[in-house]
Amino acid sequence: MAASDDLRQLEATSDPEQRQALALRLAQAGTPGLALVLVKLIQRPDLADSRAPLVHALSFVDCSDHVALLVELVASGGFAVAHEALQALETVDEADAEDVEQARAILDRARSVANLEGWRETLLEELAELFD
Repeated sequence: MAASDDLRQLEATSDPEQRQALALRLAQAGTPGLALVLVKLIQRPDLADSRAPLVHALSFVDCSDHVALLVELVASGGFAVAHEALQALETVDEADAEDVEQARAILDRARSVANLEGWRETLLEELAELFD
């Protein structure tokens, strides 16, 4: 199957297990265009409860254009999504200055929230260290 067919299948499948397996296989293969498809899937509200594996797959490809999204996922995602997003951010070597500025604003906003879960506070501290 051609990469473009795989990407279409990834976007169209309604089976979470099939989607997760395909996303990981394509990520490990370094499939061109995968990052954009993963971002679209991660942002779909109907997939909110099953996006951690998609974020994990994103960490296998260049996600430097998606720093703000990943910071937002650390700040507001569930436990697994937030952890996967932080791991993906740790793979980014360089990001656009505007993206970094936007990410810092998201981080600052998240750190100002009262009564954060302990695990999220820890993740946000680790995230802040990445931007130092």
